[in-house]
Amino acid sequence: MAQFLALMGANLVFPFIPFFIKDLGVESDSGAALWSGVAGTATGAMLFISSPFWGSLADRFGRKKLLLRAYVGATITISLQALVQNVWQLIALRALQGAFVGTIPAATALVAAGTPQKRIAYALGLIQMGVFTSQTVGPVVGGLMAQAFGFRLTFAVGGLIYLVSFFLCLFFVHEDFERPAPGERTTFVANVRTVMGVPTMAVLIAVIFLLGSASVFVRPVIPLVVAGFTDSGIETKTGLVFAAVALTSAVAAVAAGRIAERTGFRRALIVATLFAGLAYIPVAVADDLLPLMALMAIVGVFSGAMIPLVNALVGASAPEGKQGSAFGLVGSAQALSFAVAPLLGGLTARQLGIHAGFPIIGSMLVAVSVLIFFTIREPARVDAP
Repeated sequence: MAQFLALMGANLVFPFIPFFIKDLGVESDSGAALWSGVAGTATGAMLFISSPFWGSLADRFGRKKLLLRAYVGATITISLQALVQNVWQLIALRALQGAFVGTIPAATALVAAGTPQKRIAYALGLIQMGVFTSQTVGPVVGGLMAQAFGFRLTFAVGGLIYLVSFFLCLFFVHEDFERPAPGERTTFVANVRTVMGVPTMAVLIAVIFLLGSASVFVRPVIPLVVAGFTDSGIETKTGLVFAAVALTSAVAAVAAGRIAERTGFRRALIVATLFAGLAYIPVAVADDLLPLMALMAIVGVFSGAMIPLVNALVGASAPEGKQGSAFGLVGSAQALSFAVAPLLGGLTARQLGIHAGFPIIGSMLVAVSVLIFFTIREPARVDAP
């Protein structure tokens, strides 16, 4: 519930980021798409740098404490975005948001550390369901709020929602954590080295980067695609498109965990990634709002399973007591995708057109499914009875 509320607050603003940037003085659609990509890159770049550091601290001080820290950081940085006067101030605050937030890897590490290995895919699927459900509700509510009350108040509300998540986690989430004795504490570098010493961990982190790039590559241009179909209610209709993919993704995240318990994490991941790639390609030919929503919903059926399945493989492969460090590196890989993919998506839209990103991402996911098939094996702890 805490993650659902927090990320709903973050997702309030996605339907109107390009239009808010236009209000800050950027006039053209292509310029708005490019600066939206830069904003995503600023957040992702700082999250990429900070995530391994926060993950290592979580193994030393407790994952719950680091999750609470992330909620406070988000409350401050997102609320302040309501006050910006130009696009550079917005970019700076999006960067600070990346440096001090990172709730997803923190919550994932907290759950993974306390879940039996056989159930980890289902448990992380539940967490991911909260993420995707927030992406269903947040854009719709954000689009309606932006139309009714304006962009700035919506930013402020999004930040304050993180404060509610802070108190939910503080009072209702329990962690059985024993801080390592002074002689058992290891350095940040030693933790990273231990995690990266696990066979296939480097490949799993690379896969996380590629899968995380898929959705954020096309996210900056979806509002502009919607604007090509209609002249009114663009923010709300964009929110509905985001909601369509997020709703099916939420269902898929939980269902995939159940299926993976019977078929294996690796096999389920290969199938989900392959069909997600095939589903992205026809989105490029959508010529109205309803076809776009339907095609993106089909994408969500398969893409929603990908991240919880990779997280389950990481959690099952991580050394005991190093889940925070492992998911810190995962968070860093996801953040790098947030930094690189939106900018590349914005540049692709500017050079090749706003529909070009969909077949590009589809082809990339098909290639990733082949990579998984040849390089990743089921962890021994999951295979064990």
